[in-house]
Amino acid sequence: MINTKRLLLAYLLALLVGAGYESLVYGFVLHNFHGQYPTWLKPQDQLPMARMMLSSALNVALITVFYALFARGGAARLSTGVLFGVFLGLIAGWMQQLMPHMVMREYPFYLAWGPANFGYFLVLGVVLGLVYKDKS
Repeated sequence: MINTKRLLLAYLLALLVGAGYESLVYGFVLHNFHGQYPTWLKPQDQLPMARMMLSSALNVALITVFYALFARGGAARLSTGVLFGVFLGLIAGWMQQLMPHMVMREYPFYLAWGPANFGYFLVLGVVLGLVYKDKS
């Protein structure tokens, strides 16, 4: 049975840690890389921040619920979170960058965003694995 209190706590922590990861990796570490492609990316002041934050919040909410379903029956622990993060990182993080890389000439973001996205989902999996426990 899903533990709604732990699910909400896991969601909030994953949302905060995920936002910190995104700010650090995409905003700081990859800042100079992004600056090399001004025709591909909008300037920071033109980004729809409210919609991006809402989209991210919904994304993390779905990931949290999927984790709760993935880690049923007492399987919720750090190793389960890491496994979930690796699977999700490969499917939703790395693979989503592969198609543009294959069909677009000179797609510049694959080698930077693929690992960054993978790391994001791995971090979320670790947080969920550490925080969420079901009621069984």
